[in-house]
Amino acid sequence: MKTPSLTQALTISAMLLIASCATAPPIASTASSVSSLDDTPSTPSAVTTTSGPPTTLPTSITSPVGEASDSLPPPTEITALGESPVSTTTGSSVSSTTTIDAPTNELAWGRDPSTPSAAWQKPPLFTPTLDPVYGTSVQRMTSAEGTRFDRNTYSRRQPENSDGSLFFTYHGEAEYRVYERETGTLVRALAIHPDAEPQWHPTDPGIVRHISGSSSSVGDLRLYETNAITGTTTTIADLTDRIVGDFPTAASMHDRAEGSPSSDGHHYAWMVYDGSENLLGLISYDLELDEVLGTTGLETGVGQLDWVSATPSGDYVLAGYWDATYVYDNDLTNRRLVFAGGEHSDSAVQQNGRDAYVYIDFTASAEGGWLVSVDLDTLVHTLIFDLYDDANTSIHISGRGFNKPGWVVASTYNCKDFGAWSCDKVMAVELTPDGRILNLAHTYNCGQDYWTETHAVANRDFSRVYFNSDGGSCGIDAEVYILNVPRFS
Repeated sequence: MKTPSLTQALTISAMLLIASCATAPPIASTASSVSSLDDTPSTPSAVTTTSGPPTTLPTSITSPVGEASDSLPPPTEITALGESPVSTTTGSSVSSTTTIDAPTNELAWGRDPSTPSAAWQKPPLFTPTLDPVYGTSVQRMTSAEGTRFDRNTYSRRQPENSDGSLFFTYHGEAEYRVYERETGTLVRALAIHPDAEPQWHPTDPGIVRHISGSSSSVGDLRLYETNAITGTTTTIADLTDRIVGDFPTAASMHDRAEGSPSSDGHHYAWMVYDGSENLLGLISYDLELDEVLGTTGLETGVGQLDWVSATPSGDYVLAGYWDATYVYDNDLTNRRLVFAGGEHSDSAVQQNGRDAYVYIDFTASAEGGWLVSVDLDTLVHTLIFDLYDDANTSIHISGRGFNKPGWVVASTYNCKDFGAWSCDKVMAVELTPDGRILNLAHTYNCGQDYWTETHAVANRDFSRVYFNSDGGSCGIDAEVYILNVPRFS
């Protein structure tokens, strides 16, 4: 996806607000890295064919079999993860003293066409309420009052720390805020740059890892840790000499806010820039070994490099260009084409423990409209569901729930076909042919700005999902909601 950096998107958002107040037409972004904030095709036939790279896709494709996923039997195990007090709101039938020990409705599997409740009202802060359609427990955790938004950062970035006690947001004051998950109490605003690309430490619940910034004026070639409780920052890796050895003019590195380290926090990948913000190449790094595993230059003929990321296992590096997505071994050799395009996506862990690349194909190819999972060992494509089938919506994918292999979170927004089964909801999706879909909640989000994209993410054990909603304002005032996921198998 051609997502703007936080700095670029702030500029775009401010311009759109000014234009809106003046009742003028929206102002288009001139940033070269942003093609559109609305990436939903109006119809499948309106999608322009992508100009692919010289490499061809593998011919082995796992096709859906049988009927649609809603014809599959429900799982045998259905219990709730925890007990939370639930207050009464419109659409909920529980009292303030009731606890949730299971979803109040039977779990809704498959392409469920149920529409959001017209009686839904934005819930008060820190008060668990029931989704009026699916009966799951949802709690609003942040407020955008007095600012533009206080939102989940992105679908590829884990918002919750390693023990579930804290979560962070991106706040309208261009800062990352850390909150206690149980109470919503603000712990601190991190004194890091808005483009510092923070990631929680995989095992230490108080530590956030990050770079300095995304340009030569604020960035460098080091990796840092900041203590979310004390605010103390230390350097944990200085790659300056080693990167300059391969790229003599290197000045900064980042993944453009769309990458992630491996699930164990050992393996990182970044794009390297010079002092004039020219992109030089890629670097792969192992923090545990303090070793640069490899560097490589840029591909040609496939548009601009948009993002780079390690995979959950750390065995691979993914690089997303505008017109092609490649996978490399973690030493940046053995480049293979995964997808002849660049769309919303994430890496994930399959049921067999291997890495997958999961993306929506909005091209005009034979797989156009499908959510696709690619096994990064074999490059076999698995087709999961077709968004062009009675649906037309934007979608984000998140594979951060590492401890529940074989599942991802999908969240939709900017629906063009109200009443379609996929509209404006958060779903758990199985990474198998015609995989099961568990409908978790409607988002009640109607804004069409970048800042109100839903960007749902599961925590590591898939017990909670964080997502954004404007609560029906249709503005940019996105706030964070936490959804308790019922157990399923």
